[in-house]
Amino acid sequence: MNMLKRLANKLSNYPMKSIFIMAIMVILLAVGVKDVFMATGNDTLVESNSDVYQANLMLEDEFGGESIIVLYESKNLLTTDHLKHMKGLDEVLQSNDSIYSILSPVTLVEEIANNQSVTFKDGISETIDGLNEMGSRLTDISVKLKGNGESDQEFSLPELEEPQLPELAESSVAELGGAENQLQEVVEIQLPDMEEQMVELNEGFSNIIGAQENLEEGTTNLLDGYAEFGRQTNELGENLSELAERMEDPAQKQQLQEAVQALIQLSQQMTQVSEDSAQLPGITNQTIKGLNNIQKKLDEQINQQNTQLEQIQEGKQEQQEQFKQELKEQQEAQKEQIQAQMNEQWVEKEKEMQVLKKEIEGKQTEQEEMLSQLADGLAEMGENVQNISESMETIYEYSDIMTPGIPESQETLDNMIYNNDDELRPMFEEVVIDDQYMTMLIKLNGDAEDAEKTEVIDSINNYFTTEEIKTAETMVSGKPVLDHATRSSMQESIQTMMVLALIIMVIVLSIVFKVRWRLLPLVTVLIAVIGTVGLMGWLQIPITMVSMAVFPILIGLGIDYAIQFQNRYAEEMAKEDSNE
Repeated sequence: MNMLKRLANKLSNYPMKSIFIMAIMVILLAVGVKDVFMATGNDTLVESNSDVYQANLMLEDEFGGESIIVLYESKNLLTTDHLKHMKGLDEVLQSNDSIYSILSPVTLVEEIANNQSVTFKDGISETIDGLNEMGSRLTDISVKLKGNGESDQEFSLPELEEPQLPELAESSVAELGGAENQLQEVVEIQLPDMEEQMVELNEGFSNIIGAQENLEEGTTNLLDGYAEFGRQTNELGENLSELAERMEDPAQKQQLQEAVQALIQLSQQMTQVSEDSAQLPGITNQTIKGLNNIQKKLDEQINQQNTQLEQIQEGKQEQQEQFKQELKEQQEAQKEQIQAQMNEQWVEKEKEMQVLKKEIEGKQTEQEEMLSQLADGLAEMGENVQNISESMETIYEYSDIMTPGIPESQETLDNMIYNNDDELRPMFEEVVIDDQYMTMLIKLNGDAEDAEKTEVIDSINNYFTTEEIKTAETMVSGKPVLDHATRSSMQESIQTMMVLALIIMVIVLSIVFKVRWRLLPLVTVLIAVIGTVGLMGWLQIPITMVSMAVFPILIGLGIDYAIQFQNRYAEEMAKEDSNE
């Protein structure tokens, strides 16, 4: 009480200073009005230092906070136009740092497109490597075939020496006890050395037969390789054709289809080469059979000659000395006959060898021509494969333009969203409610302020205002939106309350309060409200649904005490005037 008296004495003794100090205080408090804010969050209902609040805060920091839900409604919902409209909203919100994550059909479609893009790029890269390797191998095989064809030595059979029958040694009759009729043994006839020639001849035939067998095996393997290469190239063309059907860019799709056609033509060429060259193993097999038959006949004829000579050698001289000359003549005749037969056989074999040589040389020439054509075909195929590889590499170099996004074709979009049974893929079930409703879930950061939440909501509403979509209805909901609406309603309610209270008090004071400066209590209440709101701004005390109750009390008590104070002041002044 004493303190109040001293304060009253100070105010009465220093009225101007008191007014000046009060004015400065009001101005300072008024400055804090700009910092006042409204709050409807959890911290306005639960103590921020409580365990429950801290646990919830930690959870929101790790996994995001409240979510804003954007709802699209349409009878024809999952279309490219609707998803592109949603994509535009997604792009607007991506620049906002207060957003933790966005989940919508657009993000899922882009994820699928991204996976397909990675798979497509990997497939193109592997195809390029495979085509490069394939082209290099075809070129190497072509070079080797040409080299082998040019370096093949001329085929030659061993030369047959003209057979010569050696001279028969003189026969003599041994004198054994004067028996003239004793038969002399005929000196054994020395056979010509045909074994060495036969060995050389057999080795030559064996080498030729072995070479033909190797050629047959190699030709067969080569033809099988052509057929397998054609099949694999055809499968590669079909796989690339499927990839081309999924591409959205018409230019790239056309370029890849041209590469597919080139691969299919290459496969057909390889298959045709395999079919055209199928007779090569048969030619080699016929050559082997012919050589075996010739070798067999030569062996039989040589064996016959050896048998005849052995029969002559085994013969004994059965005639006596008087028949020696006759025997000698007979031997000479036989010798001439055998020599003639051998010469005749030699000429015949020589002719057969020449015919065989011409046949083999003709077949070798035919094989060399076919191998040369095959080598040229392989070289051309290798060049075509490398050209296809270069085209694929060009596509791969510009594959960065195939960025994941919303497909232009509705068929492609349906293929992404629905499975083979025309059922919605499970990954879309969270954002696609049914055939008429789909949602976009915008999760905010756990520590997002109310002002940041309001900025996000305003961005969404502005986007829907500027980018209106006529084929679907949209709605924005969620706790942040409800809190924003609550804050807006609170602000409008305060403004309405203040205006209505001011109007009612002016009317009441003008009619009922019969004193001078009858509206002065309103100024007093206004200063009190400004000071209170400013102090809340300085102390960072938010305006909540609870603190809003302060303003009606403040206005009611303020105007009441101000009226009473001014009325008492007027009464006291009237008494002083009457005493005077």
